[in-house]
Order: sequence, then C-alpha cells, then structure tokens
Amino acid sequence: MSDGCTGFQFLEYFFDIRHCCVVHDAGGSDGLLLDCLLNNTPAYLAVPVALCVVLMMIGRPLYRWLKK
Repeated sequence: MSDGCTGFQFLEYFFDIRHCCVVHDAGGSDGLLLDCLLNNTPAYLAVPVALCVVLMMIGRPLYRWLKK
C-alpha cells in the first residue's frame, strides 16, 4: 500500500515521480528513490531533491514512531 510521495503529493502534478515513491514504499532503497527522483525531475533541482531524501532518512525514526 502506498500513498505516493508522503508530504510531497503536490509535486506529483508537476513531475512524474509517483512511481518512484510507490517503489520505495514497497521496499526500494533510499538510493533507488534518489536515482529515480533525479531521473524524473529537472537537473536544476538535483540539490533540493537530494536534500529532501537526506531529510527523509534523518526523520524516518520520528515518522515511524508517530505512525505507531
């Protein structure tokens, strides 16, 4: 079950990234997610995209704790 790019669903209307988040939610690695996002967004967004993935990784323990 995937709700797409949690917190970034609005970006799915501008970029073809939903499948990236669905694969990640199904067990894909963070590296695979980053690679997919970078391949489906403009090159000038590479740094913000990478920062978002890093923030997601850092915030994952808190997210999992809140989901309990």
